[in-house]
Amino acid sequence: MQFPPDDIQSLVQKIADILLCRNQTLSVSEGACGGLLSAYLISIPGASKFFDGGRLIYSLRSRLRLSGWNSELIKSYTGPSETVAIKFARNLRIEFGSTYVLSETGYAGPSTDVGVDHVRITSDDASVGTVYLGVAGPYGDRSCTLETNVANRAENMQSFAKFCLEFLLEVVLADNDTEDNGHSKEKE
Repeated sequence: MQFPPDDIQSLVQKIADILLCRNQTLSVSEGACGGLLSAYLISIPGASKFFDGGRLIYSLRSRLRLSGWNSELIKSYTGPSETVAIKFARNLRIEFGSTYVLSETGYAGPSTDVGVDHVRITSDDASVGTVYLGVAGPYGDRSCTLETNVANRAENMQSFAKFCLEFLLEVVLADNDTEDNGHSKEKE
Protein backbone atom coordinates (compact mmCIF):
# COMPACT_ATOMS: atom_id res chain seq x y z
CA MET A 1 0.00 0.00 0.00
CA GLN A 2 1.35 3.39 -0.97
CA PHE A 3 1.16 6.24 1.49
CA PRO A 4 -0.08 8.71 0.70
CA PRO A 5 -2.09 7.70 -2.37
CA ASP A 6 -0.94 9.29 -5.63
CA ASP A 7 -3.80 11.81 -5.79
CA ILE A 8 -3.05 13.01 -2.25
CA GLN A 9 0.69 13.19 -2.90
CA SER A 10 0.01 15.33 -5.98
CA LEU A 11 -2.19 17.73 -3.97
CA VAL A 12 0.38 18.03 -1.18
CA GLN A 13 3.18 18.65 -3.67
CA LYS A 14 1.22 21.43 -5.40
CA ILE A 15 0.51 23.10 -2.06
CA ALA A 16 4.14 22.72 -0.98
CA ASP A 17 5.46 24.16 -4.25
CA ILE A 18 3.27 27.27 -3.94
CA LEU A 19 4.09 27.86 -0.28
CA LEU A 20 7.82 27.31 -0.79
CA CYS A 21 7.89 29.61 -3.82
CA ARG A 22 6.24 32.36 -1.75
CA ASN A 23 8.24 31.61 1.42
CA GLN A 24 5.01 30.90 3.30
CA THR A 25 4.09 28.41 6.00
CA LEU A 26 1.16 26.24 7.04
CA SER A 27 -0.22 24.80 10.26
CA VAL A 28 -3.29 22.63 10.78
CA SER A 29 -5.90 22.08 13.45
CA GLU A 30 -7.45 18.64 13.15
CA GLY A 31 -10.41 16.94 14.77
CA ALA A 32 -12.34 14.52 12.58
CA CYS A 33 -9.29 13.67 10.42
CA GLY A 34 -7.49 12.40 13.51
CA GLY A 35 -4.00 13.42 12.37
CA LEU A 36 -4.29 12.06 8.84
CA LEU A 37 -4.03 15.54 7.34
CA SER A 38 -0.73 16.20 9.13
CA ALA A 39 0.55 12.78 8.10
CA TYR A 40 -0.23 13.56 4.46
CA LEU A 41 1.50 16.95 4.67
CA ILE A 42 4.71 15.63 6.24
CA SER A 43 4.90 12.65 3.89
CA ILE A 44 6.84 14.59 1.27
CA PRO A 45 10.55 15.36 1.63
CA GLY A 46 11.25 18.91 2.75
CA ALA A 47 7.91 19.37 4.50
CA SER A 48 9.59 21.11 7.42
CA LYS A 49 10.33 24.05 5.11
CA PHE A 50 6.63 24.91 4.81
CA PHE A 51 4.78 22.93 7.52
CA ASP A 52 5.05 24.45 11.00
CA GLY A 53 2.96 21.81 12.74
CA GLY A 54 -0.50 21.11 13.96
CA ARG A 55 -2.86 20.28 16.74
CA LEU A 56 -5.14 17.32 17.08
CA ILE A 57 -8.06 18.80 18.99
CA TYR A 58 -10.40 15.88 19.42
CA SER A 59 -12.24 16.17 22.74
CA LEU A 60 -13.97 19.17 24.23
CA ARG A 61 -11.49 18.99 27.10
CA SER A 62 -8.61 19.46 24.66
CA ARG A 63 -10.41 22.44 23.11
CA LEU A 64 -10.51 24.10 26.50
CA ARG A 65 -6.78 23.54 27.00
CA LEU A 66 -5.39 23.90 23.50
CA SER A 67 -7.56 26.21 21.44
CA GLY A 68 -7.99 29.34 23.46
CA TRP A 69 -11.53 28.32 24.41
CA ASN A 70 -12.82 29.29 27.81
CA SER A 71 -15.50 27.54 29.86
CA GLU A 72 -18.19 29.90 28.50
CA LEU A 73 -17.41 28.90 24.91
CA ILE A 74 -17.57 25.24 25.92
CA LYS A 75 -20.96 25.78 27.62
CA SER A 76 -22.39 27.47 24.52
CA TYR A 77 -20.94 24.86 22.13
CA THR A 78 -23.60 23.23 19.96
CA GLY A 79 -21.39 21.14 17.70
CA PRO A 80 -18.95 21.51 14.82
CA SER A 81 -19.57 24.33 12.35
CA GLU A 82 -17.74 26.59 9.93
CA THR A 83 -17.67 29.24 12.68
CA VAL A 84 -15.92 26.81 15.03
CA ALA A 85 -13.43 25.84 12.31
CA ILE A 86 -12.58 29.51 11.72
CA LYS A 87 -12.12 30.09 15.47
CA PHE A 88 -9.66 27.19 15.63
CA ALA A 89 -7.78 28.49 12.58
CA ARG A 90 -7.52 32.05 13.90
CA ASN A 91 -6.32 30.94 17.33
CA LEU A 92 -3.67 28.61 15.92
CA ARG A 93 -2.50 31.21 13.41
CA ILE A 94 -1.82 33.63 16.27
CA GLU A 95 -0.07 30.96 18.29
CA PHE A 96 2.06 29.40 15.52
CA GLY A 97 2.57 32.52 13.39
CA SER A 98 1.99 30.57 10.19
CA THR A 99 0.95 32.26 6.96
CA TYR A 100 -1.99 29.87 6.67
CA VAL A 101 -3.84 27.68 9.13
CA LEU A 102 -6.26 25.04 7.91
CA SER A 103 -8.75 23.81 10.48
CA GLU A 104 -11.30 21.04 10.26
CA THR A 105 -13.98 19.84 12.66
CA GLY A 106 -16.83 17.45 12.06
CA TYR A 107 -18.38 14.05 12.46
CA ALA A 108 -16.44 11.14 10.95
CA GLY A 109 -18.96 8.67 12.39
CA PRO A 110 -20.55 6.40 13.18
CA SER A 111 -22.30 8.84 15.57
CA THR A 112 -22.20 12.49 16.59
CA ASP A 113 -21.32 11.82 20.23
CA VAL A 114 -18.79 14.35 21.55
CA GLY A 115 -18.17 12.50 24.80
CA VAL A 116 -19.26 15.17 27.27
CA ASP A 117 -22.52 14.68 29.15
CA HIS A 118 -23.43 18.33 29.78
CA VAL A 119 -23.07 19.33 26.11
CA ARG A 120 -26.18 19.11 23.97
CA ILE A 121 -25.38 18.87 20.29
CA THR A 122 -28.07 20.42 18.12
CA SER A 123 -27.56 18.04 15.20
CA ASP A 124 -28.54 14.41 14.80
CA ASP A 125 -27.00 11.38 13.11
CA ALA A 126 -27.80 12.94 9.72
CA SER A 127 -24.67 15.04 10.36
CA VAL A 128 -22.40 11.99 10.33
CA GLY A 129 -20.10 12.38 7.35
CA THR A 130 -19.98 16.17 7.65
CA VAL A 131 -16.79 18.20 8.00
CA TYR A 132 -16.45 21.95 8.38
CA LEU A 133 -13.30 23.71 7.18
CA GLY A 134 -11.80 27.06 8.01
CA VAL A 135 -8.67 28.69 6.62
CA ALA A 136 -7.12 31.76 8.22
CA GLY A 137 -4.60 33.42 5.94
CA PRO A 138 -3.05 36.69 4.84
CA TYR A 139 -6.13 37.76 2.85
CA GLY A 140 -8.73 36.82 5.46
CA ASP A 141 -10.74 33.79 6.46
CA ARG A 142 -12.55 31.30 4.27
CA SER A 143 -14.75 28.37 5.16
CA CYS A 144 -16.75 25.57 3.57
CA THR A 145 -18.57 22.33 4.38
CA LEU A 146 -18.51 18.80 2.94
CA GLU A 147 -21.21 16.19 3.47
CA THR A 148 -20.22 12.69 2.35
CA ASN A 149 -23.46 10.92 3.34
CA VAL A 150 -21.26 8.04 4.53
CA ALA A 151 -21.26 6.60 8.07
CA ASN A 152 -17.91 4.76 7.82
CA ARG A 153 -15.36 6.53 10.03
CA ALA A 154 -12.17 5.53 8.16
CA GLU A 155 -13.68 6.34 4.78
CA ASN A 156 -14.83 9.75 6.04
CA MET A 157 -11.44 10.54 7.55
CA GLN A 158 -9.80 9.93 4.16
CA SER A 159 -12.46 11.91 2.28
CA PHE A 160 -12.24 14.77 4.77
CA ALA A 161 -8.45 14.96 4.53
CA LYS A 162 -8.53 15.01 0.72
CA PHE A 163 -11.24 17.69 0.75
CA CYS A 164 -9.14 19.75 3.18
CA LEU A 165 -6.18 19.65 0.82
CA GLU A 166 -8.32 20.51 -2.21
CA PHE A 167 -9.84 23.48 -0.38
CA LEU A 168 -6.43 24.66 0.84
CA LEU A 169 -5.03 24.47 -2.69
CA GLU A 170 -7.99 26.51 -3.93
CA VAL A 171 -7.33 29.16 -1.26
CA VAL A 172 -3.58 29.48 -1.88
CA LEU A 173 -4.13 29.64 -5.64
CA ALA A 174 -6.75 32.38 -5.19
CA ASP A 175 -4.38 34.26 -2.89
CA ASN A 176 -1.64 33.91 -5.50
CA ASP A 177 -3.96 35.58 -8.03
CA THR A 178 -4.74 38.31 -5.48
CA GLU A 179 -1.03 38.91 -4.94
CA ASP A 180 -0.36 38.93 -8.68
CA ASN A 181 -3.06 41.59 -9.15
CA GLY A 182 -1.25 43.96 -6.82
CA HIS A 183 -3.51 43.72 -3.79
CA SER A 184 -1.64 44.10 -0.57
CA LYS A 185 -1.91 41.54 2.17
CA GLU A 186 -2.60 42.23 5.81
CA LYS A 187 0.06 43.64 8.06
CA GLU A 188 1.74 40.74 9.81
